[in-house]
Amino acid sequence: MRLIFFSFKHRYRQKYLNNFLNTRIYGKYFILNLGGPFKHFIAKILLFLRIGKAISCDGRPLIADKSRGINFWMRGTSLNIPGNLKNLNNNFITFNNSLFHEEKVFQIYPINIKKTQIQDDLKIIYVSRVTIETNLEEKNIWKKYKTQLIEDFSLIDNKKFFEKIFPDNNNELKKFNLYKKLKLLLRFEIIKNIKARFDKKLNLIGDDWSSFSFNSLPSIYNIKKIKKIYKGNICLDLGSMLGSISLYSRSNQIIESGGLIIQSFQSDSRETWGNIHDKILFNNLPDLISLIEKLLDNKVYCSILLHEISKNFSNSKKFIEKSLDKIFIKSD
Repeated sequence: MRLIFFSFKHRYRQKYLNNFLNTRIYGKYFILNLGGPFKHFIAKILLFLRIGKAISCDGRPLIADKSRGINFWMRGTSLNIPGNLKNLNNNFITFNNSLFHEEKVFQIYPINIKKTQIQDDLKIIYVSRVTIETNLEEKNIWKKYKTQLIEDFSLIDNKKFFEKIFPDNNNELKKFNLYKKLKLLLRFEIIKNIKARFDKKLNLIGDDWSSFSFNSLPSIYNIKKIKKIYKGNICLDLGSMLGSISLYSRSNQIIESGGLIIQSFQSDSRETWGNIHDKILFNNLPDLISLIEKLLDNKVYCSILLHEISKNFSNSKKFIEKSLDKIFIKSD
């Protein structure tokens, strides 16, 4: 069995990994959690003694030799890796982004999924922060392409479309910032419509929403509380503003909490969701509204779908083992 130890200096990083570190064994791998102010020093000692291999979150400690492990940058794409460390061949990230050529994504799958029942007073849960302040260029682009983006949510991840609206390929950071801003503007527009249609059935959670006259709750940082809110409710997931990927920190948390996730179409949706993709995915407002209406009107169907979502990830331990294989088998 291969020893893999996870290292991160600050404990708050663990919440983004959800249940991943609560399981010790993934096939041939034994996972040791060495996260926190004290434990990450133990990780440094193991690295020095060349015992096991490490996954170092955000490069703390930095691993320069791929034979010793990888640096796992949890803040998004390769653009979030510090410039002086970009050339390391053992950098892995959390998000795939169709606008950039991302090859090294460490995929974590939902595990230890909570068995639960659909809530009697079924709600639509949406948890997110949002800011829609724009500069003049962003404002003009949004105004010009707003209708197209609302009619096809996945259009924003179409590389050819994005090259048309932003032809300056030499400025990747500016392109990425525009991408994130357009996603936030689209997110706001979707929620505005869902709120108008379903009103009190929508529980909106996030610090920014109240400034737009939405009836909302402030951000919740207590993991147990947010899991309780997700449990047995319809959980709306509009994807990450950092990229296009079905399984990331928030979607994994929803699934593991026993939430009935419904998700906007992502670049890997069909591969991830298999036979249930047409039951939980949407790509425009009419499809989303129709899906929510169907779920709110039929709790028996919701219960069946919740079971199918859980079943879809019954082999997550094997999938995670394969993710680890891609990193550590190739580096041997």
